[in-house]
Amino acid sequence: MRKVFICTLCTVILLTGCGFSVTTDKTEPVGRTKVHNDTETTEKTPEEITGLENKVIVIDAGHCIFSQSRQEEIAPGSGVTKPAFVSGTSGANQTEEQLNLSVALRLQAVLEKMGAKVYMTRTTHESDMSNIDRAQFANELNADISVKIHADGSGNTSISGVSVLVPGTKYIRDNALIDKSRKAGEFVLNEIVSATGANNRGISVRDDMTGFNWSTVPVILVEMGFMTNPQEDKLMETSEYQDKIVMGIVNGLKMYFE
Repeated sequence: MRKVFICTLCTVILLTGCGFSVTTDKTEPVGRTKVHNDTETTEKTPEEITGLENKVIVIDAGHCIFSQSRQEEIAPGSGVTKPAFVSGTSGANQTEEQLNLSVALRLQAVLEKMGAKVYMTRTTHESDMSNIDRAQFANELNADISVKIHADGSGNTSISGVSVLVPGTKYIRDNALIDKSRKAGEFVLNEIVSATGANNRGISVRDDMTGFNWSTVPVILVEMGFMTNPQEDKLMETSEYQDKIVMGIVNGLKMYFE
């Protein structure tokens, strides 16, 4: 009888576990938080937060190879027209549209890596999107900002430097759009100059830009440098300098959104 009792007791202990639990020295993965239902949810550490997560950013690589020729109004109801397509300037070994696209694609890659939702007006050299089309593309996405990528040209080959164009108030009545565009432009300009060491040509307020006047979201236009200046043109041919421009834009956008 005693033997039967002992066997029965052992069986109960095995089935109930006697209320004991086994613990292990298990370290939780970095960036993960334990929740009550024993599942894990991913959370970013402060170092991983970029400030650009889920921001909707339109990148507009200026100019293109186009197959159309027509005029379009520079602002809704203005009656003033400009060409819908223009070729841009050029340097010794590349056209502006080629340089703009190269930098735009680099910018896209970095912003997406940092968590932004990036939309491109073009990813190839050929495009039939006019200036109005590009503005409306950003409008329909309700973009947090539209960044236009351009390069400058001048008959004076000694002129060099970076500038950022922002919209003026002649046709735009949205003061918040004007203010946000100006703030973004200032941050981006300062950060590009800091990253590249280029001459700071300042902020230029423009009322004659079709892509500005049709925009309902904050918008800036970056003039990266002068392709007509041999020294600056040579710099802008290199991937290293293009990456500096990109990081300047990214850092400026981070400061703007913060």
